[in-house]
Amino acid sequence: MLELLEKLSSQQYHKDIFDALKKQDEQIYQLIVKEYERLHNTIQLIAAENQCSQSVLAALGSIVQNKTTEGFPGSRFHGGCEVVDNIENIAAARARETFDAQYANVQPHSGTNANQIVITALLERDDTILSLGMDQGGHVSHGANVAFSGKFFKVHNYSVNKSNYLLDYDSIKAMAIAFKPKLIICGATAYSRTIDFKKFREIADRVGAYLLADISHIASLVIAGAHPSPVNHAHFTTTSTYKPGGPRGGLILMGHDFDRTITIGDKEIPLYKLLDKTTFPGVQGTPYLNNIAAKAVFFKETLSEKYRARQFKIIENAKRLAGNLAGLGYDVLTNGTDNHMVLVNISNSIEGLTGLIAQQSLEDCGIIINMNKLPYDDKNAKITSGIRLGTPIVTKNGMGNEEIDTITTLIDTALRKVKVISDRKYELDGSVKEEIKEKVKQISSRFPLR
Repeated sequence: MLELLEKLSSQQYHKDIFDALKKQDEQIYQLIVKEYERLHNTIQLIAAENQCSQSVLAALGSIVQNKTTEGFPGSRFHGGCEVVDNIENIAAARARETFDAQYANVQPHSGTNANQIVITALLERDDTILSLGMDQGGHVSHGANVAFSGKFFKVHNYSVNKSNYLLDYDSIKAMAIAFKPKLIICGATAYSRTIDFKKFREIADRVGAYLLADISHIASLVIAGAHPSPVNHAHFTTTSTYKPGGPRGGLILMGHDFDRTITIGDKEIPLYKLLDKTTFPGVQGTPYLNNIAAKAVFFKETLSEKYRARQFKIIENAKRLAGNLAGLGYDVLTNGTDNHMVLVNISNSIEGLTGLIAQQSLEDCGIIINMNKLPYDDKNAKITSGIRLGTPIVTKNGMGNEEIDTITTLIDTALRKVKVISDRKYELDGSVKEEIKEKVKQISSRFPLR
């Protein structure tokens, strides 16, 4: 009887959370409602976004968020950690299982934090990093001069091939030999082809470097086997957890190198223990335990056949979108895609158009994308020549070939009706906007948020 009362009490407490928000702060409550309506009435094609389940949202909004602690399960700096220790252990075990890894650190607050932890663990000031340049499709945390990693270390950037926009592994190898980096970073935010992690490890071994693979954009595809995994090639694999469809947060994984030792001062320490110590107290304090609970829920979802099958459909939809756009005369980088994203040089496709105008005019019509600076782009990052589109959310909501074809037509109709005034300014007839917005709503209403 007591157990039943406890369950009912917990259920009622959590059930009342949203009603409590409405009562306490009507303004924020209404904005949250508006965000739901925005998502429900528009088509989401941002490659860096995904959509977590209601179960994940429930864990995020749970009472677990109130717990403060530091350290790792079994070695905390606060009392009262029996429950959250179990939650974190489950999250780590499920992460290891879904990625076929030997070590999983579920505490990083973000993908960027995960990268910072690895970099801080391995490098001393002025050590050398070799990574894909941010203007070539890399990530700011991989060594951009405005970021932590670019301020304290010597960073050399490799590029994609100027003629085909593909990674040139021979050129990367030559740079590694020339600069002798202590850390090589691979992974990208704007690269639509398969990354050969085995070749990157061969390059790293050739020069005695550690290899960090940031798979934030392709983590879901790696889980499903739709993209080769780096876990047993890279010394360290990092990812955000929201891009593959989970809660906000980060993750560090290791394969068979997890217990390889590194010399710190006069001591030999396994790499995984070094990562633990660098996480806390090196980079972070208290972990977000509600996010860790949500990660556990999400990792369980990733073990399902439904989740894994959907990742192949994401690629199928992206390939169809890329093929459709190319068929309409758009300059699709690398002539297609192997993953979830499609990169388009919009300035080469429609005279006068910029990435900024494409993004804003499509948003006027209810189609949400993002402008993206492309390799060798002659326009600045606030205007860009490119756009980036992704298919994770539309696929999760159930859209397939027919919807992708319709969406392509709507994108093309909108962009070809834009009257360009300058790199930043444009006009789009109100009747065109309303007609496309109505068609977008019709599609979205058939495929509600899942």
